[in-house]
Amino acid sequence: GLEFAPKRVVKAFPPIKDPKLVPAGEASFMRDDELVLGVRIGDEARAYPINMLTGPTREIVNDMLGGRPIAATW
Repeated sequence: GLEFAPKRVVKAFPPIKDPKLVPAGEASFMRDDELVLGVRIGDEARAYPINMLTGPTREIVNDMLGGRPIAATW
């Protein structure tokens, strides 16, 4: 019979666990046309720049928003 034998085909990178938060008015390093992943929970909102979630060592951000744990990924 067939046996289930999963194999890891890629190395997963550890998540970003403590993202540096910058108020929107101070994010001068970003362009106005830059894509972001926007998340809003209650009265809190965050914008995670897509270019910071894409790359050889970044895939996911673990964060707290609106008192809830979230995972942002692209």
